[in-house]
Amino acid sequence: MSDSFPYERKTSGSWLLPASIGVGIGVALGVGIGLLYAPRPGEETRERLRQGADRVKDRARFAAGRVRGELEQAASQVRERSFATSNEVGQNR
Repeated sequence: MSDSFPYERKTSGSWLLPASIGVGIGVALGVGIGLLYAPRPGEETRERLRQGADRVKDRARFAAGRVRGELEQAASQVRERSFATSNEVGQNR
């Protein structure tokens, strides 16, 4: 039966690279067309894009700092619990 189908079965991840390339090309074309038809002059548009990128970067830094703090706090709690547990195990011997 396998001889009657001319194609090979692809893996489940084999579609990922072509799909990613297609999405990347679509995004690039969308941005390019959007910039061509933008109602503002190029310099003003670039400045607004720069400001938007700076805002996104600041938000990402803030979120990363918050997550880092939460992870450090969780790690500290784990260390305290493991220290307490090891002390209990040592006392029960």
